[in-house]
Amino acid sequence: MFNYLLIWIISITCTILISILCYQLYIFVMNSYSYDKSKITILDRFSSILPYWLPLLEGLQNFGQQILPDYPFSLMSLYKKTLMPLVIFYVNHPALAFIIFFVLYYLFVRAKSPIPSRPFIRFNVLQSILLFLINSLLGATFRALPIEFRMSLYGFILCNTLFWFVLSTIIYSVMKSLQGKYAKIPVISQAVRIQIDNQL
Repeated sequence: MFNYLLIWIISITCTILISILCYQLYIFVMNSYSYDKSKITILDRFSSILPYWLPLLEGLQNFGQQILPDYPFSLMSLYKKTLMPLVIFYVNHPALAFIIFFVLYYLFVRAKSPIPSRPFIRFNVLQSILLFLINSLLGATFRALPIEFRMSLYGFILCNTLFWFVLSTIIYSVMKSLQGKYAKIPVISQAVRIQIDNQL
């Protein structure tokens, strides 16, 4: 019991320290360059893809673990070598997701954010938070279904569909971020725009 509490405290402390370090690095880089806020820089592009790890790990936890073992062996071995250790760490530390969620919200989404406003990063952070919440809701709904349905062919089809929805929206958003363009996911991106406009 004490070991788990100690590990939990250490992981939270490390997360907070990494967040503070990233914040200070971001502020340093932002202050060292004076440029137009509406211009999307390389730093903006790469910073805006980092929050998408949160919905990706949530989607892999909710749906990937059920369907990926049935995929071809080469895909499964690639998953085991790259993303599976992160998913296992994410599953073993459930409080980490909510800590990251609140840190992202505090630093980027709030109207009185301590970080200088960068509309492109703010849009992508808010969109990743919304995708995380949708993934959490879909995962909870899927787990609430009867086990007989989840283990049936129809349950597998539903899980597969939800997995590819999650994966495709995240890949699309990351690709648009790297191009320096705003993603246009129906309903989700519109909701993000409305939220940002309401805070101005």
